Amino acid sequence: MKFGVFYQLPCAESQTASARYDDTLAQARLADELGFDNVWLAELHFNRRFSVMPAPLMVGSAIAAATQRIKIGMAVNLVPLHHPIRLAEETATLDLLSHGRAVFGIGRGSNPRHFHGYSLDMEEGRNSFQEAVELILKSWTNDAVTYKGKHFQVEGVSVEPKPQQKPHPPVYVAANSPDTFGMVGKMGHSILLAPMISTHEGAIAGMEEFRRNLKPDALGGKVNVNVPIFVAENRMKALVGFEASIDNYLGTLRATSHGRGMERANMLDYEQVDADFAAIGDPEECADKLRQIQQMYDADEFMCWFNTGGMVPSDEVAKSMRLFADKVMPQFR
Repeated sequence: MKFGVFYQLPCAESQTASARYDDTLAQARLADELGFDNVWLAELHFNRRFSVMPAPLMVGSAIAAATQRIKIGMAVNLVPLHHPIRLAEETATLDLLSHGRAVFGIGRGSNPRHFHGYSLDMEEGRNSFQEAVELILKSWTNDAVTYKGKHFQVEGVSVEPKPQQKPHPPVYVAANSPDTFGMVGKMGHSILLAPMISTHEGAIAGMEEFRRNLKPDALGGKVNVNVPIFVAENRMKALVGFEASIDNYLGTLRATSHGRGMERANMLDYEQVDADFAAIGDPEECADKLRQIQQMYDADEFMCWFNTGGMVPSDEVAKSMRLFADKVMPQFR
């Protein structure tokens, strides 16, 4: 079982973006020292309270310079907001700077605010996703690429540098909407799940489609599940320590979501997050909860979200990470 740490980087009025980045770099170094396998970085735009990380590849480069072993993944780059050739170049650069530690985590995007901010058509962007990914992978595995698709056309383009990893960095695709799961399986990549957003019922049904469409010889097929996590010496201390952070995240969701996302945000509260989607408590309680989630999805990896709403002080996040690495991770390895 592999474990990563996830950063969305929300920034409250009482915080500064600079301090939030400093915390992330410090915690990434700690995660590297503690034996976590990955650090995962979100790409989000135009909403300070939700995130101040629009350029995770740049953050990944800073983490690459500050760490030795941990892999650096995007969770996720929003492919429709980038030209695929540019995204291929920047990801390959990160792979070289990190000496082969980049993980290409990608998604179709579902937030209208992102598309509106870039003056892009959301439907067209989501529909062009598979073409964009195909073009990126071809650009990494061919000296020069010619591509004539419906959405993208290039002629004899040589993307340099090429990634260090061969044939290319591992590809993970986020799946929240019902139609995405089967698509990811057909593409043969690994999958990123966020049951707190998609619901367990939606994720379980989606995983059936993912596995039904996954070919036996696919390069991917790994299942990574995002789980809010907070570990303390006892359950009461953990519950109290994490409540403000979860409440801030849920409040931001309610204030900014649309359509199905709004309905989902209005259904969630801290009690339900604790009961159904998070691992909050002492080490044994957290380990038991992770075993349940692992069995539910036949998961290969966990993406640990130690400060979901960004309101846990950095020293308390570090304590939770240390306790998790010392008492919980060894039970799965």
